Amino acid sequence: MKNKVCKNKKCQRTLPEGYRHKFCENCRNERIKRIKDAGKAIASIAAIVGGTAITKVLRGKFSIKK
Repeated sequence: MKNKVCKNKKCQRTLPEGYRHKFCENCRNERIKRIKDAGKAIASIAAIVGGTAITKVLRGKFSIKK
């Protein structure tokens, strides 16, 4: 049986026989980390924009003075 090689062009590690993934464990973890970091960035931007939009809409609607 032909040895499988990691599909990442920079890595090219040989994968063990019967390994069911296309990428090695290290490449898979790096990929997941990039996805998580992108999600965190998108969530923080959405929170900033959403908070700003809410403040603009509600400005002057409620007063704290009694």
